[in-house]
Amino acid sequence: MEKEDELLFNFFTHISQLSFEKAKELVERDKPPKCPVTPRTMFSNFLQQLALAEKSYMDIGFLQNKQKSFLRKDNSLRAVYEYMKNDLKKIEESCKHVRGVQRESKEDQRIPNYCQNIAQFINARINLIDLYEKIYNQAMTNKHMVYVDILNAIETTIQTHHLGFTDITLTPIKAIFSLECDIVQQLFKAMFELQKLQFLPSLALIHGVHTRLLAWESKMQRETWKLGIFKNSPLPTLYQWLQKLKGAVLSKLSLYFHDILANQTTPTDMRHICSKLHHDYYQKMVIFQRKHEAACVILLSDNQVNCETADYDSFPIIVSYPPRSPPQLDIMLKMISETNEFLSLKPVTKFRYQDQCTYCLTMVEPNIYFVILFESKKTEKDAWIGTFVNDFCNNLRCTKIFVSLKNPAK
Repeated sequence: MEKEDELLFNFFTHISQLSFEKAKELVERDKPPKCPVTPRTMFSNFLQQLALAEKSYMDIGFLQNKQKSFLRKDNSLRAVYEYMKNDLKKIEESCKHVRGVQRESKEDQRIPNYCQNIAQFINARINLIDLYEKIYNQAMTNKHMVYVDILNAIETTIQTHHLGFTDITLTPIKAIFSLECDIVQQLFKAMFELQKLQFLPSLALIHGVHTRLLAWESKMQRETWKLGIFKNSPLPTLYQWLQKLKGAVLSKLSLYFHDILANQTTPTDMRHICSKLHHDYYQKMVIFQRKHEAACVILLSDNQVNCETADYDSFPIIVSYPPRSPPQLDIMLKMISETNEFLSLKPVTKFRYQDQCTYCLTMVEPNIYFVILFESKKTEKDAWIGTFVNDFCNNLRCTKIFVSLKNPAK
């Protein structure tokens, strides 16, 4: 590596390790003595601003509420990155001016190349901010996340920047960027495969996310505290958010494929494993069924909603408690078919005089439905049913996690 490249390489190493103060101190130490503004001093000042922006990004500062007015510039993180792109152009122009009036140092000759590569990195950052905003907006405006839309967006970002910011000085931050993109891509692929009830692809993708999260964490700088006690520094908010989403997707897999997983171990071990997950959905179904004396709590797929015969060992049942096919299954499927357009908006509660049963139906995802059956009369006024159904299904949809991308408290 050229000597001129070492400073920038070390700077991005600190940034990739979340050591933002060290990155700023490194640049401050290397800054030339007070003198007329030069491309080098401009570049040093820029790097210190970049360290602050990166710290805000890792703290999920990109969707914060920002006040705007005609007297005030947009100070969102996205806008900050856009302003920084303009600063890079000014530095490049300054280099051209210096070149025209005096001989450049070897370091100054490298600055335009640094600027071009960093500009490519900033474009990549802006694309990721747009992606997270898309996820947040879908969660706020659409009850059911369209996984394909998010997948297309992240895959476009990956392809667009695959050959970007390849200068050796940016190698550390390129590695982190690639890990972040891969994690988001595989999480949404896993959710897409879960929606299609594909067990092995979903499991493999979640494992891939887990491996990449560990790889990312291993690159983070550890902090040494007093008394010789070593503790992990707090993980960045963005990393924690991705971890939380992975945990939610794993919990979802444990429900959708509960019976497959349960066949691989003992009931006691299965309960113990599920109790460690972010959400133990199956146990929630069991507790609700027993506490409120429901005939059954069941998750269905509409892949074969119109099939004439069905039993517990085949579609359309995904999982049920008690673990058996209820005699009212055909009625459930017919109700789902008849109320489908309403289910996409809100849960539906229906009492049938013919069998004196109440059916509480809701759409978890466009092809997956959650049904609670009571062999007695219930109404929508029984708020505890709606509370349970909404909480259960919102967690399965990961709505709270998606919406948490925007934290007004920050």
